[in-house]
Amino acid sequence: MFRVLGPLTLSSGGETLVLPPSKVTSLLAALLLHPDEVVSVATLQQTIWGDERPASAKAALQTCTLRLRQMFSRHGITGSVIKTAPGGYRITATPDTVDLMRFRELARRARDESDPETELSTWEEALALWSDPMLANVPSESLHRDLVPRISEERVRVIERVCDLKVGLGRDRSALVDLWTATRAYPANERFSEQLVEVLYRTGRQADALAELRRIRVRLGTELGVAPGPALRGLELAILRGEPPAPPTLAGPVTRPAPRLVHTTVAPGFVGRAALGRTIADRLRAGCRIVVLSGPPGVGKSALARHVAHLVADDFPGGQPPLENGSAAGPLPPPDGTERQLPAAPGHGDDARNGRRLLLVDDVVDVTQACALLDLVAPGDVLLLTSRQSLSGLVARLGGWLHRVEPLDPTDSLDVLGAVLGPERMSAEPQAAADLAALCEHLPLALRIAATRVLLRARMTLAEAVEWLRADPLGRLSLPGDPDMSLGSRFDDALSRTSVALAGAFVRLATAAPAPITVQRAAELLDIAPATARELLDELVDHSLVEEAGDRYWIRDLLRLHARVVADRYAHPPGPPPAPYRAKGSLR
Repeated sequence: MFRVLGPLTLSSGGETLVLPPSKVTSLLAALLLHPDEVVSVATLQQTIWGDERPASAKAALQTCTLRLRQMFSRHGITGSVIKTAPGGYRITATPDTVDLMRFRELARRARDESDPETELSTWEEALALWSDPMLANVPSESLHRDLVPRISEERVRVIERVCDLKVGLGRDRSALVDLWTATRAYPANERFSEQLVEVLYRTGRQADALAELRRIRVRLGTELGVAPGPALRGLELAILRGEPPAPPTLAGPVTRPAPRLVHTTVAPGFVGRAALGRTIADRLRAGCRIVVLSGPPGVGKSALARHVAHLVADDFPGGQPPLENGSAAGPLPPPDGTERQLPAAPGHGDDARNGRRLLLVDDVVDVTQACALLDLVAPGDVLLLTSRQSLSGLVARLGGWLHRVEPLDPTDSLDVLGAVLGPERMSAEPQAAADLAALCEHLPLALRIAATRVLLRARMTLAEAVEWLRADPLGRLSLPGDPDMSLGSRFDDALSRTSVALAGAFVRLATAAPAPITVQRAAELLDIAPATARELLDELVDHSLVEEAGDRYWIRDLLRLHARVVADRYAHPPGPPPAPYRAKGSLR
């Protein structure tokens, strides 16, 4: 039996061992906090070493895993096994072997219970599994920063429910003991304070109730700089007026959030962008109303958005309704088509849920469509949008935050390849693996397609795969029968969303000699005025077809290859392109 709801311990044969702080202990904790799930190599490395990974982190992780398996063998642990999986490791676990799984199993059973007495005893059994402090002997900073607070919040919600039930069942004395403890352990939780004051007043302890209110007011004012909420202020006023205390009522069952259909589709083997994911999650938690992730086709915007939605799932009690707008495989619906997909906002309709929602809208086509979505959002909801366009006009008008998603760094690119090909094949030919990632320009979609196609060619070495891909990059970065898993198809779709004139201008620039593009060079290539050329380049940047840094612009090699393939389709007529061009607008 493993315990993570306190100091990390393992029990076997009647003996209990409290593990000493070590890298192996951090590794075990990371696996147990994701029981029976694959934990990626990148996540485990971050858990053990943080941002200071050694150069040989992969080999060191394998050594830690070996030591962990040896420890299991020494202590006769056979019910849980560390297994190697594509891209990471997992520990086999059940509610009988890991207390976190047992806690969650009891919580599910309690939520389904209709009898209050049985529900209360089940909740109390779940709370009995906890002992403080959680993972005190685990030295991982990332676990204590990212996972321990989220799991501890599950405990807080159970305590709240237990107190609600005890008060509703008339067990004021037992509730007082729990509430005194909870208000000191969680001083920022006003719900505990409100319950404590209510019970004190109802049991005839008016002076204690007012003293507790004064303590809360002083603490909130001096430490947090805020005043008590309306519920506490209303209680204080009722006590001072001498109004009779409200009789206890049995709280209803725990409200379940709407199904979180978005965050359950997190891309398997998601790696990299850890710091960016945390930054986006923090902005959403802070109430940023609109967050836009833009970038070129295949850069991983959708996977990043789903990953972030997973990180903040517990912060949006209203749920995360899926609003998939379209895909590269087909046309996007018009803005008025989106309204039919939008679930009822909180407080509206029979199926409404209380609490703010995170609305993840993938592949927004333009600002018009984004604005139509915003009109349908309830107060308190936030929008997380992905788009090939920057949607800067939306953020400029209404506020929010936008981020242009860049290709992965080389290390994360290798992790993506390794998640499909396996660590053994990668370590056997490290230089070829790096060359393969570079040919894919570190685009997650291209990396996954390339790795999958190489995987089907088991007799091909990675060095041979590099030459095979170099011979026809665009043609081979495509999975037969699946247009959405084709880099060329994604590029084609991006061009189809621009005007014919803008697409033609892009092709002319992309098929020119591959030198950095300046405004003056673009003006010469397109035979237009420099001011018009700058507007055109800005619009191509907005469509994620051209990159920019200051006054220098460039086009990625894979996009240049695609421009050559479709050059005849967008052949420009003799003479200058139609005028006038309008920045951030149609080029007709």
